[in-house]
Amino acid sequence: MNIKWTDAEKKYIRDNAHRLKDVELAENISKSSGRHVSLQAVRKMRQKLGVKKQSGRGICKIEPKKDDTQHFIK
Repeated sequence: MNIKWTDAEKKYIRDNAHRLKDVELAENISKSSGRHVSLQAVRKMRQKLGVKKQSGRGICKIEPKKDDTQHFIK
């Protein structure tokens, strides 16, 4: 089932992906929206938004875009 994402939910993912795990994003959005949002749905939306995380277990850092290294969040 496809989820209709609100602008607020997309902004929440964009603004919090650097400090929260995808599973935490999914839980928080589920609580605030009153509907179930899966880990896979959050991960897919985050990738569509162009927010790429560094690989590794529990790492919440955002990878810089190749042409945008000055906005790297540590």
